[in-house]
Amino acid sequence: MRNFLLLISLLCATLYAHAQVLFPQKEGDRSRYTAYIEMPKAYISGICIIAYQGGQINGSIFNEFGISAMDFSYFPEKDKVKLHNVISILNRWYIKMTLRKDLKKLIHVLQDGKNEYVNEKRHIRYLFTPLVANEDDIAG
Repeated sequence: MRNFLLLISLLCATLYAHAQVLFPQKEGDRSRYTAYIEMPKAYISGICIIAYQGGQINGSIFNEFGISAMDFSYFPEKDKVKLHNVISILNRWYIKMTLRKDLKKLIHVLQDGKNEYVNEKRHIRYLFTPLVANEDDIAG
């Protein structure tokens, strides 16, 4: 029994060491999520990749066909989000203002280990589910 518990502890420690990063915390970390943004009249779904680079967190959301919906940067020291390359349907000042505020709150939610944020005022739901890493990603 004692050997069995020791073996389980060793296995858990090994798995913990190779666990996927849920949100990038230090330079070079990357995270991948399935992204689902639901609005009252439409939705955007796809993949979100977030990476910690140069003291900031950079992210891209793109659909299943590889078309970029938006790119963004989060600056932790200023607690600000900057949008880059927003698709034309969302490229309106009032939509971008809401997206900036919501992405900032979503980043805080993701850092807390949760995966959903709802903007009650605008009825926008953001659901970011971590993608499971395969063995090649874990190894290197």
